[in-house]
Amino acid sequence: MTLINYVHSKTRFRNTIIVVLISICLFIPAAELTLRVLCTYCTYTERIQGHFVSPYSIRESSWYYVRSPNAVSNYQAQEFDYEIRTNSLGLRDIEHPLSKPPGELRIMAIGDSFTEAKGASFEQTWLNQLGRTLNAENAGSRFRMICAGVAASDPFFAYRILADKLLVYRPDIVLLVVNHSDILDAIVRGGMERFLPDGTVKGVDPPDPPWLYESSHFARFILFELFDYTHHLITRSERDRKAQQALEKIMRLLHEYNTLLESLDIEFALVILPLRGELKHNRYEKLDLLREFAVQHQIDVIDTKPYLFKKRRCRPRF
Repeated sequence: MTLINYVHSKTRFRNTIIVVLISICLFIPAAELTLRVLCTYCTYTERIQGHFVSPYSIRESSWYYVRSPNAVSNYQAQEFDYEIRTNSLGLRDIEHPLSKPPGELRIMAIGDSFTEAKGASFEQTWLNQLGRTLNAENAGSRFRMICAGVAASDPFFAYRILADKLLVYRPDIVLLVVNHSDILDAIVRGGMERFLPDGTVKGVDPPDPPWLYESSHFARFILFELFDYTHHLITRSERDRKAQQALEKIMRLLHEYNTLLESLDIEFALVILPLRGELKHNRYEKLDLLREFAVQHQIDVIDTKPYLFKKRRCRPRF
């Protein structure tokens, strides 16, 4: 190779490197911007609240996961805008009397945002609609509906407030509404071990977040698509293993619910509520395991899956 050819070869190589580096420098910011706009790898809090919050953070240091008591606020989102009023317990409900008139039957529902009916006005919550239907169809009977659902709560927080603060209302029936998000919550928050003797709460120790995960959506793309990570900052295989452990904790908790309420002569029922994605793909493995456990232990189950799946299949498409 002549000296001239060598120089030309080195120049071409250098120019190629420069072009590649410039392309990378232009591509990464463009990809970052595109992914942010599309929100493809946004976390739930980024979609709802507009900023990143670690899934392992627990909002309350107290045993009781509730809203501010006796407060009025507006809940605004892209899909809805409504008012939230809380009672003295910090629940989205009216103030119920402790004394129960003869013949009144009290139904209490506990759970997360599906029970609180996030996205609906108070009059249109499923629990209030159920109460109106029962009172209309049962002349001479009086049904009082008590809503103890709290958005972003889970069955463990619900157990604590039920056992410590809600039983004074003397419910006749307690409905625990669960969905797949409760299993995910138990992964990042733990089970009953979260409640410390001093009245505070300690969640599970979070994994070290992958580099740039919080600040870069392009980094999330690399982690999710190449390294099989999830928004729980762990791989999918690790999440599946932890999900099984979380499910077992919820099963033990169901036994505690049943034992507590049975001792007080209060009827207890587990309400299975699938998420939209589960209905779409007709996959409910974890929920079915939970239902089977409840049935084996003589816990009443209200499984909404068949009804909701049928309604989805019958829904007209335009």
